[in-house]
This record gives sequence, C-alpha cells and structure tokens, in this order.
Amino acid sequence: MKALGIYGQAQEMYRTIPQEQREIFEGYAAGYNRYLKEVGPAGVCGWCRGQPWLSEISPVDAMAYAQAVTVTSTNLADLIATAAPPKSEVADAGGLPLPDFDLGSNGWAIGSALSESGRGMLVANPHYPWVGSNRFWEKHLIIPGKLNVYGVSLLGIPGVLIGFNDAVAWTYTVSAGKRFTMYTLDLVPGNPAKYYYDGREREMTKRVMRIEVRQEDGSTRWVERLIYFSHYGPILNISGMEWTTKRAVALRDANANNVSFLTQQTAMAAARNLDQFKEAHKKNNAIPWVNTIAVSAEGRAWYADISATPNLKKKAITSWQKRAETDLFTKIAWQRGMVLLDGSNSLYEWVDVPGTRAGVLPYENMPQLERSDYVFNANDSFWLANPHQLLTGFPPLQGAEGTARSLRTRMNAIMLDNRRPGGPAGKDGKFSWEELATAVLANRSMSAELLRDALVGRCKAVRSVEIDGKSVDLGMACEILERWNGRYDLDSVGAVLWREFITIYDSADLRRAGNLFRNDLNPADPVNTPSGLAEVKTGTDPALKNLARAIVLLHNAGIALDTPLGKLQYSDKRRK
Repeated sequence: MKALGIYGQAQEMYRTIPQEQREIFEGYAAGYNRYLKEVGPAGVCGWCRGQPWLSEISPVDAMAYAQAVTVTSTNLADLIATAAPPKSEVADAGGLPLPDFDLGSNGWAIGSALSESGRGMLVANPHYPWVGSNRFWEKHLIIPGKLNVYGVSLLGIPGVLIGFNDAVAWTYTVSAGKRFTMYTLDLVPGNPAKYYYDGREREMTKRVMRIEVRQEDGSTRWVERLIYFSHYGPILNISGMEWTTKRAVALRDANANNVSFLTQQTAMAAARNLDQFKEAHKKNNAIPWVNTIAVSAEGRAWYADISATPNLKKKAITSWQKRAETDLFTKIAWQRGMVLLDGSNSLYEWVDVPGTRAGVLPYENMPQLERSDYVFNANDSFWLANPHQLLTGFPPLQGAEGTARSLRTRMNAIMLDNRRPGGPAGKDGKFSWEELATAVLANRSMSAELLRDALVGRCKAVRSVEIDGKSVDLGMACEILERWNGRYDLDSVGAVLWREFITIYDSADLRRAGNLFRNDLNPADPVNTPSGLAEVKTGTDPALKNLARAIVLLHNAGIALDTPLGKLQYSDKRRK
C-alpha cells in the first residue's frame, strides 16, 4: 500500500478537492472520533469490539481508505509485495495465484413504459458480505437546501455509493471489462532489473519500503522490503509467470491515478435530473470497476459501463489478438482473463485523450443505453443491457460481444421481459411495486426451467446407472425433481438435489453446447440459448451419471434427497 502511494494520493486529494468535499471527510472523522471517545474500544459494537488498533482517525485517513477501495491494484498487494529478482537461472516456483474477482450483483432500472405508475423504479441487489469491512452501511444524508440522499456505502466511506434522491436512483454491478493490462518485459542478460523498450535498455525503479510488523509476543520490529516498478507499473509475482532471468511481468492499473471518484459520487448524489447525473459521469469519468444502472423519477432508464478501461490503439488490439493465437504465454493469460501485452514495444502504450484521465477510454467511447422500458446488468458485459437493443462495436477490453451469457443474466432478462403470458409484470405487462418485489425475490432457477423436464423424462426411462462399479437407483431422485416447484425457496424439496446436480458441471458448460446443453448460443437469441439437454452419443447418459453422482454425494454426507433447502442453507449473520 505504501509503495503504491495510496496515502500520498489521499493527502494530495485533501489539498486539492473543493472545501465542501473536504468538509464531508472532516465531519466523518470528527463523528467517528467522538463516538470512539464516548464509548471506548470496549464499547464499539460488532466484530471489532476491543481491538487494539481502534484509534482516532484523520480526514486523510478516511480518504486513504476510500482510495484503497478505488484503486484496482490494491487487490494485487501480495503479488506486488512478493515480486523479487530471481536468485539463479532457474525461476522460483513461488508465484501467487491471481485473486478471484468473480462478484455477483443484479441491477434493474424500470422505465416509464414498464412501470404501472409511469415513474421510474430501481432494484439494487448487490451481493456483498454480511460482516466485515466490505459490508454496507445504510444512511440518510441531509444538508438542507443542498443534499437529501438515501442509500448505502461501504463501512468507512462517507457519502452514498448506491442510493437515491427525489430525482434519480442508481446502483452498481461489478463490470466484466478489464481494469488493467499486464506486460511481459524482455530482460537484459545479466541484469534482471533492466528491460528492453523499443530496443533500448531501461532500469526498473526500486522503492524501499519499511513497515512495523507485530511479533508473536506482541512487540513490533521494522521490516524492510524492495518493491520493483517498470514505467508501466509494479512488477508482479504470478503463478506460472514468475520473474526469471529472461522475463518479468508488470502491471498498469487504469485506476492508479483515479482521484476523482469521490468527487463524482458527491455530484451524483446531488443531481436534480438524469442529465445532471450523466454529466457527473462525463465530467469526472472516474467510475472505477462497476456498471451503473440508473433511473430518473419520470422513468428514464439508463445503463452505462464507463468504468476505467485501458485505451489501446486499434493496431495494438489487433496485434495483441493475433499474438494470443500464436504465443502460448499470451493465449494462456487471456484464458485466465488477463490481457498480456509486449512491454518491449511502445505500440502497446495506452492512448491519452484530452479532457479525460491519462490512458483510459473517454466517456463518449463507452457503452451506454437509455430506454423507456428497462435496462439491467448481472455482471456479464455491456452487450446485453436489454435484449431488444444489443450494444456493439466496443473494444474487447470493455467486454465481450456476441458471447453466451450466464444463467443469472438470462434469468434477469426473462423476468424483465414481459412478452410471455403470465409474466412477472402481471396481465397489464407493467410492474407495480409489489410485482417488482415478487419478481426479484422469486428464487427461480434458470437451469431447472431449461433442463429439468428433459432430465426427469430420461431418468423415468432409466431407473438406475452405475457409478464407480456400484448401481445407483434414480427412482426417488426422479420423483423428487418431478414434484419440485423449480425454485430455491427455503421449503423447496428438490432444490438441494438439483443444486448438487448442476454444480457438478464445469462453469464453462453452463455457457456452451457440449456436456450440458444440446444447442449452442444463437447470438440473435442470447436469452434463450444455449438450450436443450445434451444428447446421448454413446454409453450411459452423462446427465444421468451426474444425477447419480449428486445422489451419492448427498448420501455420503448423510443428507436425505428430500431435505428442504432451508434445512441446509442458512446465513451466518449475527445480531449483536
């Protein structure tokens, strides 16, 4: 964190932001300190009660924490802190895995054409923890005549991140776009801290960092470490891409210089209409890593993925795509979701555009969609914000186009699209408040709606299959799935069995024809495809074998096949 300069950014922001915004952090720190002084560390509620590190904070401390959440590369702290030159010709096998960035959220904006009242409605369904520093804090902030906003933010961050005022409401979902690019550095023989760039040698920058580390006996000692940087950014220690005598891997983070997100949030919260809300995005262009789903009181629904995205030349993108076909290292990186570029070639430098932050795509070049019916996102890319108006023509770093969507995205679209009889929006095809709440809490299973009937039909015809040399009776499981209501309600009998069955499949099988689906994606119908249960080619039906595996798994765990979901699924949320 020290090497990335997070606290220094906060100090600079505190000096340069408008006085009104400084006062937000000053007020937050003052309130926090007053509370702590009144109750003491032992009187603080929750999991941190009595912790020795509970102490007073400054406005810059609060700002630094907010900045640590904004900057993407803080999530790679371990990979940065452990990167070191090789000690010999043989690379150390001590690389660390990339952290899992898969987060799930649903965001719906209902416009005037789909709303029973003709006014806008919003569903904010962020999937965040119940406990810890990443949980939300509900709040209502009022500055008479200036601000009246209700919503949530992460603990420790002033203001409202997701919320509404009387003119506009908004929520976020984690974006599928790329927040950083990685670079392979061809190193100078005999000096692994030098690399080639356009045929010339460049020296890495070394920053000496010292921190206090608590020992087992409670004392502390100073630990010193070198952190290495290329001109792109820090060197990484990634599993399979470790620093060798010939190659190192560096990172450039699109949020490394993002010091305007909090300014943008303040402007969003104060917006008096959707146009002002959009203007806050255009002026600051500081959304770090999320999609924005918003709606105005009069029913203008707006989706945008304008989170920080590297701006590469078209020639660089084309060259990288070709390299991913021929270079195994680049291809494997892309399969792992990483954009790996040739750091020895200036072709792959990011492009600066006047009026926006250095190196990122400008607001005008990012996917946006305004409609009067609805827009939504469930963590897939921008392409399917509404199935009737697909967004196309954007750089691949922004997200994939024409690819299969997750089952969750498809379920979202089916619930929002009212072209089926008896849809969630009722007979009039327009959502009331009650109908919208019922829809989002319906616990429907897309995989079951697509595949359960076919699976039940097959298991009725084949009463048992052999797994690991033992015969497994499918009869009871087949009857349970046939009677199941197809939902993940707490009293649903069959949900436990179906969940174990469907999760046997690889996540990639849920988006393509092959092991699970018979029909592949039809880009003209991304909501209803892939579809159909995969056909039996030879031997035992793979779907029935997986059903048998689920039966065996539950049996070995001592769980009856007809156990209601609520007997096994629970929240560990604690009230104190």
